[in-house]
Amino acid sequence: MTRTVIAYEDDPALRKQLESIFYSIKEEFNLLASFPNPLGLTTELTLYKPDIVLMDLQMLEDDDGLVALYKIKQTVPTIKVMVLTMFDVDQKVFNAICLGADGYMLKSDFSSYSLPHEAIRRSLRTMYDDGAYLTPSVAKQIMKEFSDITVADRIQKVKDRFQHFFQKPSAINKLKAPGLTKMQAQVLQGIIDGMTTTQMAKSMELSENTINTHIKAIYNSLGVHSRALAIKKAIENRWIS
Repeated sequence: MTRTVIAYEDDPALRKQLESIFYSIKEEFNLLASFPNPLGLTTELTLYKPDIVLMDLQMLEDDDGLVALYKIKQTVPTIKVMVLTMFDVDQKVFNAICLGADGYMLKSDFSSYSLPHEAIRRSLRTMYDDGAYLTPSVAKQIMKEFSDITVADRIQKVKDRFQHFFQKPSAINKLKAPGLTKMQAQVLQGIIDGMTTTQMAKSMELSENTINTHIKAIYNSLGVHSRALAIKKAIENRWIS
């Protein structure tokens, strides 16, 4: 049976390599699409309905990959998520596993192999059939990490940190969001709701260029430079009713 896959990786060369690798194993694992970031995650999950997601942990803001992983596991927990990273010992690894990652693979595991498609095939097959896949060096570090606290305590601590990214606030309190126009507050609400630029443009009957202009103005007003940080600031400053 063929399993469907979508991938999130911000390195264009590595995305191209992944597409080439998956072409060799498409009978078993079919890569439907790849993206440079998870900003359109909700729409893409609905559109492609993948069995597996490959998620790079180092994208845009530091926690973008982890936030996307958490959202996947909260909305469609049956999707298997294999996280990819350059590092075999990193705090993000432990956080990803606490947030529900089904597998962890070093990019070097397939980029340095003479048969990289077999490395990915083996890891995905292990994850999907057996429920989990961990690079051996990581498995050892995880056991060490959990040795001084209970697993349940560690998992809850990480989930508490990320849950506000998933919670969907009801509305922006315009009186508490200083410096934002009515339209900018609407756009910020769209960002919080996980809408893409295209979706906001259609909903507000504006052009995508206009939406992007409002987003830049919001960033300037809030002193941030990403959607994730805009959401974080709105929540931290209680601008959300």
